[in-house]
Amino acid sequence: MNKKIVGIILAGGRSSRYAKKYHKFLDNFSGKPMIVRTLEAIAPVVDQIVVVTGTDNSEIKQTLKEFQNIQYAIQKQPLGTGHALLSTDYLFENADFTLIVSYADKPLVTTRTFKLLVDQHIKNCAEITIATALLPIPGSKGRIIRKNGKFVDVVETKDADSEILKINEVNAGFIVCETRSIYKELRKINNNNATNEYYLTAVYAEYIKDGFNINTVEIPPEESCDINTISELKNIDQWIMTVRGDK
Repeated sequence: MNKKIVGIILAGGRSSRYAKKYHKFLDNFSGKPMIVRTLEAIAPVVDQIVVVTGTDNSEIKQTLKEFQNIQYAIQKQPLGTGHALLSTDYLFENADFTLIVSYADKPLVTTRTFKLLVDQHIKNCAEITIATALLPIPGSKGRIIRKNGKFVDVVETKDADSEILKINEVNAGFIVCETRSIYKELRKINNNNATNEYYLTAVYAEYIKDGFNINTVEIPPEESCDINTISELKNIDQWIMTVRGDK
């Protein structure tokens, strides 16, 4: 019997760099809100979708009204991405499900990539699987740290030194994990970092401490795209050409 798969979309935060009053992922990309594109990509792979929002989610619900059977979980305070995922614990902690977690501002991700992540997660009997990408200009994305080729950590840009910033392998912003372990591990993370937030990426170190191997899957670089500024949205086509190495 196949295990139930749940898609969780993290849509709780507002970007301080995005110069509009509404959530950045409600802006259109190629005629559709970014969050809609993310949901359309993940929907064929999952049995259920949960969207994590802040307390003021009326605009998000209105945008997603055409989607059937979406459930909402509320992140009461914007304390970081790890805290956002932990906001779903009351739904799934006592279940034995597989979760696919994505941010809402991922307009280029495809169903094919979500399926790849799940397939590799199952094939490797993994407890947690992380999507990575190789970018010629990594920008503000968290860097993947390896030792002898083996994953050991993700370091966010604000916490990285000059050597770490030279790394081209980045956290692509998608994970596959198991309800039996993710919430236990999330409760162990702290906010001792540059932004005093509970990073989702901090949970990987907790998995390693508990003896789990971190499974990684490289995805097409353009699918790691997320949008932090209006300028990035306007120049997304040029960014795609750059990361693909197109002339």
